[in-house]
Amino acid sequence: MNPSAPLPQFPVFFRLQKRLCVVVGSGHVGRRKALALGDAGARVRIIGPEAGRPATGDCEIIERPYRAGDLAGAFLAFAATDDRRVNAAVAAEAKAAGIPVNVADAPEDSDFFLPAQLHRGDLSLAVSTGGRSPAFAAAVRDRLAGVIGPEWELALAIAAALRQKKLTLQPETEYNSAVLLRLLEGNLPALLASGETADVDRLLANLAGEGCSLANLGICLSKGET
Repeated sequence: MNPSAPLPQFPVFFRLQKRLCVVVGSGHVGRRKALALGDAGARVRIIGPEAGRPATGDCEIIERPYRAGDLAGAFLAFAATDDRRVNAAVAAEAKAAGIPVNVADAPEDSDFFLPAQLHRGDLSLAVSTGGRSPAFAAAVRDRLAGVIGPEWELALAIAAALRQKKLTLQPETEYNSAVLLRLLEGNLPALLASGETADVDRLLANLAGEGCSLANLGICLSKGET
């Protein structure tokens, strides 16, 4: 293996509700991470000399410099100060305690990275550059946002309803690999965006079985709602 080649990564989505996440650093980077964590339902602890009041809900403020032991009980840790030595100390404490850590100024010391995210309901897309260029990841995410519109939330609802009802006659592998693919190739998202129920119903009946319709799946589509 080329020692200079990027290390392989394993993408994963965490459920952070009520889990403690510690952000060391109260500047722009730290506050941005704290806000994202708060939006995900995490218990956020911000540590910094000028932390101030947070823009998130469940947030503990510690207005002082970082001290050893500040990561106690954390599920995730973030080193986001503008001091390399402090960030290194946070990373060292986290690694010693077995706490995954993200280090803002040293991707090579990070256990994980925060991707640029795009959400369409329960459909989530994440773009990561392995910490090499967060701005590039955000630019790619914004490009995707122009392609993956709000109608994809409805497309997911249809896919989930088909999975639950198992309306297709084919084996499960055929259903997963073929029917959903054919629905996408049949421009299901575009039909949903148009709000034309009859066109969507025709596509569903043709590809997922006679009698399959939005009403049968319990999905209401009104023109212009997407």
